[in-house]
Amino acid sequence: MTITPEQLTSRLKAKTLPSLPLTVVALGEAVQDDRCTVDRILAILSKDPPLSATLLRLANSALYAGDGAAIDLRTAVLRLGFDAIANLGTGTAVIRTLRGGVHLDPTSLWQHSVAVGLVAKGVCRMTRRHGQAETAFLCGLLHDIGKIALDTCFPEDYQAVLAQVQEGLAYVEAEHACLGLDHAAAGAILAADWHFPDTITDVIRDHHQPKPSEYLPNLIHLADLMVRSRVPMGPGDERLSFSLEELPAFQSVLAGSLDKDLDVERLTFSIDDEVEHALAFVEVAFQN
Repeated sequence: MTITPEQLTSRLKAKTLPSLPLTVVALGEAVQDDRCTVDRILAILSKDPPLSATLLRLANSALYAGDGAAIDLRTAVLRLGFDAIANLGTGTAVIRTLRGGVHLDPTSLWQHSVAVGLVAKGVCRMTRRHGQAETAFLCGLLHDIGKIALDTCFPEDYQAVLAQVQEGLAYVEAEHACLGLDHAAAGAILAADWHFPDTITDVIRDHHQPKPSEYLPNLIHLADLMVRSRVPMGPGDERLSFSLEELPAFQSVLAGSLDKDLDVERLTFSIDDEVEHALAFVEVAFQN
């Protein structure tokens, strides 16, 4: 079967997938306003107690915990910052809204996605691109949402994709073979339908074939490869082998940004820590 972008859009419009909660949309709009205040953020969150509780738990998790516990939401917002609150809120809402489709393993998929986001955020800090760190995290978290869109909208057809993945094909190869539309393109369609910023939509679309000059798509491509090399997403990933420093994405993201004595091995093994953090994040996000 060949699935066209128009067919996927039609399925999305038929509300096969629900919309994001209004709270998340409001948070995103609020943080874009230079006049945004803590009280405005708290007023938005007050309308969504489950999301507020999740954000408070995340603020006290190993990922963000400070010197003391955040005992209330105001402390959590001040600790994390407006951008992080909006991104964590979006990430949590997306995880709860999409879950895992019909056939996909939601825990595995979201642990991978969160780990990619955390690695991308860490690399941003290493390359002194602190202003892009939170956006990088959200891009990483969302980069594979197209898999869930396809699995939810076309479950019987996507089952054939997963069968080929188990036989050793990469997801993109299996999707093109079975559907004619890969998860990167599908994810961009869903992101546009949910009115995500163009920056995020473009990263989702291009993360498997980034242009050399585009930092964020290359960053997510690189983080995705590094995470899959440590925690395979299928039999094909178990044979994944590459020289990190020879990857075009590595050159686009890291070459010239770091000292010559960069410890690549240490960078690779630091992914193990991020995978552990991803496990905790997904566990919190899945809680009611």
